[in-house]
Amino acid sequence: MQSPEHDIALFQRIRADDRVALNALFAQYYQKLCGFAYTYLRNTDEAEEAVSDVFFTLWRHRHQLSIDKNLKAYLYTSVRHAALAVLRARRPALEDADDSGLVETLADTRDPESALAYDELRQHIDAAVDTLPPRCRQIFLMSRMEALTYREISEVLGISEKTVENQLVKALGLLRTAIRQYGLVVIVMSTELAGVFLTL
Repeated sequence: MQSPEHDIALFQRIRADDRVALNALFAQYYQKLCGFAYTYLRNTDEAEEAVSDVFFTLWRHRHQLSIDKNLKAYLYTSVRHAALAVLRARRPALEDADDSGLVETLADTRDPESALAYDELRQHIDAAVDTLPPRCRQIFLMSRMEALTYREISEVLGISEKTVENQLVKALGLLRTAIRQYGLVVIVMSTELAGVFLTL
């Protein structure tokens, strides 16, 4: 994972009209940002278009933008706004976007029996993640799938870091209860919080 300093250095090169730096930033974040946009839009084409628009805007307004601390948070915030704009076009009375996703596990998939158990566990966790309250689910996915820190999530969503922490603790507790019956070790990690779930 690249450091914030590396990202800012890339951005400074972009401001100096360096297209190679733009391509490097695009390669680094495009797929992750598309996955993030998809949690809002549930449409691959729209997600990719939203992310592409963000990079186009970044390049077009590179001389006017002032980003000196966290380019990653800027990109995620911009993609979030772009995705919400698409949703508002679909539904003017937009409330909270629905989010769902997958939780990675350490299940052994080397043999058919283990692979079947792994698939069953993933389905069970998917269902458990889907039952989380919308904001709790969104924060969990941003931390788990996108590896955003508490501060980055708070900046993107406009909430306090303490709220982020509380929502993650809540999500992890609910998910631990949901998977305890499976007898498998499941690790759910964020940048600043790790929960190791063992069936007792």
